[in-house]
Amino acid sequence: MELFSDEALAIVVPILVYWVYSGMYMALGQSMDKYRLHPRKEEDSKNLVSKRDVVMGVLLQQLVQAAVAAAVFTVSTLRSRPLVHPCLVVVINFFGNYK
Repeated sequence: MELFSDEALAIVVPILVYWVYSGMYMALGQSMDKYRLHPRKEEDSKNLVSKRDVVMGVLLQQLVQAAVAAAVFTVSTLRSRPLVHPCLVVVINFFGNYK
C-alpha cells in the first residue's frame, strides 16, 4: 500500500530537502562563526534584502514550482504516457547510439 504517490513525492521532496538543508545551515551558522569566510558584520552590511523578503521569494518560487510540476503530472497522466523533455530525448539518443 502506497502512502504517497510518486507524483506527490516528486513535488514535495525537493521543497522539503531545501528547507531541511536551509535549517541545518542556519543552525550550524550560529555555532561556527570562527570558520566563516566573511565576518558577520561584513555580511550584514552587504545583505540588502531582509530575510523576510528572501523567505517570501523562496516560498513564491516553490509554489510556482509545485504548481507547474502538478500540471505536468496531470497532463502526462491524462495522456497515459510520460511527458519527456525534448532535451532529455536528445541526450538519451546520443548515449543510446554511442559506440
